[in-house]
Amino acid sequence: MTAHLSHTPPAAGGPLSSSFEPRKVPAGEALRNACRYEWRHLTALRSTWVLLSVVAALSLLTGPGLLFDLDRTRAMSAASIGDVLAWAPMTTQIPMLCFLVLILGTGPVSTDLVRGAARTTWLAVNGPRTAYAAKSVVGFLVGAGVAATSAVVGGVSAAVVLAVAGAPQPSWSAVLVPVLRFVLWMGCWALLCMALVALMRNRTLPVVVLCLWPLLGERLVGLLLGYVPGLDGVGEWLPFAAGRAMLTDASAFTGDERSLAEAMVGSDLSAPVALVVFLLYTAALTAAGYWAYVRREAPTG
Repeated sequence: MTAHLSHTPPAAGGPLSSSFEPRKVPAGEALRNACRYEWRHLTALRSTWVLLSVVAALSLLTGPGLLFDLDRTRAMSAASIGDVLAWAPMTTQIPMLCFLVLILGTGPVSTDLVRGAARTTWLAVNGPRTAYAAKSVVGFLVGAGVAATSAVVGGVSAAVVLAVAGAPQPSWSAVLVPVLRFVLWMGCWALLCMALVALMRNRTLPVVVLCLWPLLGERLVGLLLGYVPGLDGVGEWLPFAAGRAMLTDASAFTGDERSLAEAMVGSDLSAPVALVVFLLYTAALTAAGYWAYVRREAPTG
């Protein structure tokens, strides 16, 4: 004969009662858990690894690309090498790497807001504030990490090609400064992508804005502001004008190269000042995205 099993709940104040009380998670631990959540989500996507493979392949082509315009009689300047490693930001208005990181940068927030998964995410990472903070931290580190890896791979490729071609090597230690500015730019770029998605509650529109505004919109606005008395110099302080001056220090070039750099950059700000201005723009837009993400809930459908 089998006896019936019964369960008697522990008496109040008993030794097991405390185990049923929820543990208050410290803010630091909650943020670390949220960052791990975002990192696992990002690395689980096949598109992430496809994009990183494309970035690696294009970075390896940096060295062979130097052969099209290589002067074997003199070493390339650190500014020129830095510009090459940043994938010619002067000609595309933003580094070409930005077009690839757009997908990584817009993904974390758009997945939550567009597909109605925000509530699930917030529960998993201890609320919307922690969720957005984790997306910001992981996004910045991924953008900066991709840029740093691309610069290292491209630098090694360039050094090998220059050695094989018998051309003099540039001062690689001096290249570190423009490369560090490029790494900061890409980290900020990931934050800008994420913040615009949070503000616009859409993924496609921010991509269009971030592709067209630096190339056409901002140039046009700066031109129009030049006709307004007292605002003729404001165009130099616009976000991506400052960003171009941050990436490409026109004063480091000489001769015709300097004239071309000044014309393409479109800002007379020094690189350090431009760096601070671009960081302030990024911080302001990231804060606005934080407000929008915390205040608005995702659609239930």
